[in-house]
Amino acid sequence: MTQNFRNYMDILDELYILDENKQPIKPESLEQWSDWRKNENNIQVALDTFSWGRVSTIFLGKDYSNFPNQEPQLFETMIFGGEYSGKFWRYSTWEQAVAGHQEVCMIAI
Repeated sequence: MTQNFRNYMDILDELYILDENKQPIKPESLEQWSDWRKNENNIQVALDTFSWGRVSTIFLGKDYSNFPNQEPQLFETMIFGGEYSGKFWRYSTWEQAVAGHQEVCMIAI
């Protein structure tokens, strides 16, 4: 196995797309992942705008977990503007991300 192929497989191993039930699955190729991400509706989970800024929750498409035995961290809520600007939360599932988004909106108001 060549080094380039190993690097490609390592990268692919960290990537995810969502199936029709919003469940994370592994893409078959980097091209599939890239094409899937081009549709903004595949990525945006929730977006709320306030007078001071916005709260956005997205599907990251890449695992951002920090520890080997940790659940994949695939979704992120971030605050843009206001007192908590730049603060973010990460989640493993669509359901957690939706609930987390609502909680963050309540905190940020």
